[in-house]
Amino acid sequence: MILVASAHMQQELLRNGISPKLLRLVPLPPTEIAPECPPPSSGQPGSLLFLGRLTDLKGGGYLINAMPRIAERLQRNFTLTIAGDGPDRTRLQELAHARGVRAEFLGWVNSEQKLELMRRAELLVVPSVWPEPFGLVGVEAACTGLPAVGYAVGGILDWLIPGCSGEVAPGDPPTVEGLVEAIVRALIDPVHYARLRDGAWKQARKYTVERHLFSLESLFDEIVHAPVGAVI
Repeated sequence: MILVASAHMQQELLRNGISPKLLRLVPLPPTEIAPECPPPSSGQPGSLLFLGRLTDLKGGGYLINAMPRIAERLQRNFTLTIAGDGPDRTRLQELAHARGVRAEFLGWVNSEQKLELMRRAELLVVPSVWPEPFGLVGVEAACTGLPAVGYAVGGILDWLIPGCSGEVAPGDPPTVEGLVEAIVRALIDPVHYARLRDGAWKQARKYTVERHLFSLESLFDEIVHAPVGAVI
C-alpha cells in the first residue's frame, strides 16, 4: 500500500505504472488548527511572505524579480519577508539589493515565529517551479486566513484554488510576468482579497488532524479485514 498526500503524486505514480489498487490519497494535516470562525485580518498592507528553503527550485529569484513590477502595477510600496535558508541565500540577497527590493532575510524560524509572520503578512507567495508533492506551508498559512499565490505545479493545486483561496500563475513554463499578474489579481481589489482570505480559511478547514486520522483508521481497517492473499 502506498500513501500519497496529493492528487498530483497519485497521478505521477499511476503514470509510472503503479497499480491503482496500491494507491491511497491521504492529504497531510497542518500543524496549526483553523479556527471555527474566519480569523480577523491583521496583515500589514504591502507585506509579502516567502517560507522555505532557498534553492533554485523554490523560485525565490522569480519572486524578487517580480517585486518592482508588483509595486509599479499596484502603485504602493511592498516589503518581502523571507524565512528560510539554503545555498541561494547570498545570491538572493544580492539580487534583492540590485533590484532595489526591500527584503528581510530571517533565516530559519521556529513554529511560533512562523505563525506570527503569517498573521502579519498580506499574502503568502509559494513560487516553487518544481512539482511540490503537496506544499503544506500553504495550508498552514490558510489556517490564519492568509491567502497564497503560486505557480500551477504539483500538489499546490490541491489546496490553492484560483479565485477562491488565492491566485495561480501558469507553471509551464513559470515566468516572472505570470507571477506578477497573479499577485496583482489577488491584491488589486479589496473585496476580492477579502473573499480570498475567507476562501483560504475554508480550504484549511478541510485539512484537519481528525480527517487525516479517520482516513488512516479506515485504511488500517481495510487492511485488517482484507481477504487472505488480497493485494493491499
